[in-house]
Amino acid sequence: IGRHVPYKGLKYLIEASRILGNYNVKFYVAGMGELTDELKLMAKNDNKIEFLGKISDSERRSYLYAADIFCFPSITRNEGFGLALAEGMYFGKPAVTFSIPGSGVNYVNLDGVTGIECPNCDSNAYAEAIRKLCEDDELRYNYGCAARKRIIENFTVQKFKDNVRKLIVES
Repeated sequence: IGRHVPYKGLKYLIEASRILGNYNVKFYVAGMGELTDELKLMAKNDNKIEFLGKISDSERRSYLYAADIFCFPSITRNEGFGLALAEGMYFGKPAVTFSIPGSGVNYVNLDGVTGIECPNCDSNAYAEAIRKLCEDDELRYNYGCAARKRIIENFTVQKFKDNVRKLIVES
Protein backbone atom coordinates (compact mmCIF):
# COMPACT_ATOMS: atom_id res chain seq x y z
CA ILE A 1 0.00 0.00 0.00
CA GLY A 2 1.57 3.28 -1.06
CA ARG A 3 3.72 4.98 -3.64
CA HIS A 4 5.72 2.89 -6.06
CA VAL A 5 9.11 4.52 -5.58
CA PRO A 6 12.57 2.93 -5.18
CA TYR A 7 12.82 3.06 -1.37
CA LYS A 8 9.57 1.10 -0.99
CA GLY A 9 11.49 -2.01 -2.10
CA LEU A 10 8.63 -3.51 -4.12
CA LYS A 11 11.08 -5.10 -6.55
CA TYR A 12 12.27 -7.32 -3.68
CA LEU A 13 8.70 -8.42 -2.99
CA ILE A 14 8.36 -9.33 -6.67
CA GLU A 15 11.66 -11.22 -6.52
CA ALA A 16 10.48 -13.05 -3.38
CA SER A 17 7.29 -14.03 -5.20
CA ARG A 18 9.37 -15.40 -8.07
CA ILE A 19 11.47 -17.39 -5.56
CA LEU A 20 8.27 -18.84 -4.08
CA GLY A 21 7.49 -20.31 -7.50
CA ASN A 22 4.12 -22.06 -7.56
CA TYR A 23 3.61 -21.61 -3.83
CA ASN A 24 -0.05 -20.95 -2.97
CA VAL A 25 0.10 -17.26 -2.02
CA LYS A 26 -1.33 -14.05 -3.47
CA PHE A 27 0.19 -10.56 -3.21
CA TYR A 28 -1.97 -7.47 -3.60
CA VAL A 29 -0.01 -4.32 -4.37
CA ALA A 30 -1.98 -1.10 -3.92
CA GLY A 31 -0.94 2.38 -4.98
CA MET A 32 0.90 3.87 -7.92
CA GLY A 33 4.05 5.80 -8.71
CA GLU A 34 7.04 6.29 -10.93
CA LEU A 35 7.94 2.57 -10.83
CA THR A 36 4.47 1.12 -11.43
CA ASP A 37 5.04 0.22 -15.10
CA GLU A 38 8.49 -1.23 -14.37
CA LEU A 39 7.15 -3.29 -11.46
CA LYS A 40 4.27 -4.61 -13.57
CA LEU A 41 6.79 -5.64 -16.21
CA MET A 42 8.89 -7.43 -13.58
CA ALA A 43 5.79 -9.30 -12.36
CA LYS A 44 4.37 -9.88 -15.85
CA ASN A 45 4.13 -13.68 -15.76
CA ASP A 46 3.59 -14.02 -12.02
CA ASN A 47 -0.09 -14.74 -11.34
CA LYS A 48 0.56 -14.45 -7.58
CA ILE A 49 0.87 -10.66 -7.88
CA GLU A 50 -2.06 -8.36 -8.54
CA PHE A 51 -1.68 -4.60 -8.90
CA LEU A 52 -4.73 -2.81 -7.55
CA GLY A 53 -3.88 0.80 -8.38
CA LYS A 54 -5.27 3.46 -6.08
CA ILE A 55 -7.85 2.08 -3.68
CA SER A 56 -10.36 3.76 -1.39
CA ASP A 57 -10.12 3.70 2.40
CA SER A 58 -12.91 1.13 2.61
CA GLU A 59 -11.19 -1.08 0.01
CA ARG A 60 -7.93 -0.78 1.95
CA ARG A 61 -9.66 -1.88 5.16
CA SER A 62 -11.25 -4.82 3.33
CA TYR A 63 -7.90 -6.00 1.98
CA LEU A 64 -6.31 -5.62 5.41
CA TYR A 65 -9.08 -7.61 7.08
CA ALA A 66 -8.75 -10.37 4.48
CA ALA A 67 -4.94 -10.56 4.53
CA ASP A 68 -2.98 -13.17 6.46
CA ILE A 69 0.38 -11.35 6.40
CA PHE A 70 1.43 -7.74 5.83
CA CYS A 71 4.51 -7.43 3.61
CA PHE A 72 6.34 -4.13 4.00
CA PRO A 73 9.48 -4.34 1.85
CA SER A 74 10.86 -0.79 2.30
CA ILE A 75 14.65 -0.70 2.18
CA THR A 76 15.99 2.75 3.16
CA ARG A 77 15.71 5.33 5.92
CA ASN A 78 13.44 7.33 3.63
CA GLU A 79 10.85 5.12 5.31
CA GLY A 80 11.05 6.87 8.64
CA PHE A 81 8.22 5.04 10.39
CA GLY A 82 5.88 3.10 8.13
CA LEU A 83 2.31 4.27 8.65
CA ALA A 84 1.00 1.53 6.35
CA LEU A 85 3.04 -0.98 8.38
CA ALA A 86 1.42 0.19 11.61
CA GLU A 87 -1.98 0.04 9.95
CA GLY A 88 -1.45 -3.53 8.77
CA MET A 89 -0.30 -4.53 12.23
CA TYR A 90 -3.31 -2.79 13.79
CA PHE A 91 -5.45 -5.21 11.79
CA GLY A 92 -3.63 -8.08 13.53
CA LYS A 93 -1.34 -9.03 10.67
CA PRO A 94 2.18 -10.25 11.30
CA ALA A 95 4.67 -8.13 9.36
CA VAL A 96 7.56 -9.07 7.11
CA THR A 97 10.07 -6.23 6.88
CA PHE A 98 13.69 -5.61 6.01
CA SER A 99 16.27 -4.41 8.51
CA ILE A 100 16.77 -0.68 7.92
CA PRO A 101 19.41 0.87 10.23
CA GLY A 102 18.25 4.26 11.45
CA SER A 103 14.61 3.77 10.44
CA GLY A 104 11.59 3.44 12.69
CA VAL A 105 10.37 0.43 10.70
CA ASN A 106 12.31 -1.95 12.93
CA TYR A 107 10.98 -0.18 16.00
CA VAL A 108 7.41 -0.71 14.83
CA ASN A 109 7.85 -4.37 13.78
CA LEU A 110 9.78 -6.34 16.39
CA ASP A 111 11.56 -9.34 14.91
CA GLY A 112 10.35 -12.56 16.47
CA VAL A 113 7.53 -10.76 18.33
CA THR A 114 5.23 -9.02 15.85
CA GLY A 115 6.69 -10.41 12.64
CA ILE A 116 9.90 -11.28 10.86
CA GLU A 117 12.71 -8.89 9.98
CA CYS A 118 14.94 -9.93 7.09
CA PRO A 119 18.41 -8.76 6.07
CA ASN A 120 18.02 -5.70 3.88
CA CYS A 121 17.35 -6.39 0.19
CA ASP A 122 17.58 -10.17 0.69
CA SER A 123 14.76 -11.52 -1.47
CA ASN A 124 15.55 -15.12 -0.52
CA ALA A 125 15.18 -14.39 3.20
CA TYR A 126 12.01 -12.41 2.46
CA ALA A 127 10.52 -15.34 0.55
CA GLU A 128 11.48 -17.72 3.36
CA ALA A 129 9.85 -15.45 5.98
CA ILE A 130 6.63 -15.39 3.97
CA ARG A 131 6.74 -19.18 3.57
CA LYS A 132 7.37 -19.64 7.30
CA LEU A 133 4.35 -17.51 8.25
CA CYS A 134 2.14 -19.18 5.65
CA GLU A 135 3.00 -22.65 6.93
CA ASP A 136 2.72 -21.99 10.66
CA ASP A 137 -0.83 -20.98 11.65
CA GLU A 138 0.04 -20.64 15.33
CA LEU A 139 3.08 -18.45 14.70
CA ARG A 140 1.09 -16.26 12.29
CA TYR A 141 -1.70 -15.92 14.86
CA ASN A 142 0.67 -15.16 17.76
CA TYR A 143 2.66 -12.57 15.80
CA GLY A 144 -0.59 -11.02 14.55
CA CYS A 145 -2.00 -10.68 18.07
CA ALA A 146 1.28 -9.21 19.31
CA ALA A 147 1.33 -6.83 16.33
CA ARG A 148 -2.13 -5.46 17.10
CA LYS A 149 -1.28 -5.14 20.80
CA ARG A 150 1.96 -3.28 20.01
CA ILE A 151 0.16 -0.75 17.83
CA ILE A 152 -2.65 -0.16 20.32
CA GLU A 153 -0.24 0.22 23.24
CA ASN A 154 2.26 2.46 21.45
CA PHE A 155 1.05 4.15 18.29
CA THR A 156 -2.61 5.21 18.49
CA VAL A 157 -3.77 8.82 18.48
CA GLN A 158 -4.93 8.36 22.08
CA LYS A 159 -1.50 7.10 23.12
CA PHE A 160 0.09 10.13 21.44
CA LYS A 161 -2.28 12.48 23.29
CA ASP A 162 -1.56 10.73 26.59
CA ASN A 163 2.20 11.05 26.04
CA VAL A 164 1.95 14.75 25.17
CA ARG A 165 -0.24 15.38 28.21
CA LYS A 166 2.24 13.50 30.40
CA LEU A 167 5.12 15.52 28.94
CA ILE A 168 3.35 18.80 29.69
CA VAL A 169 2.40 17.81 33.24
CA GLU A 170 5.94 16.62 34.06
CA SER A 171 7.58 19.76 32.63
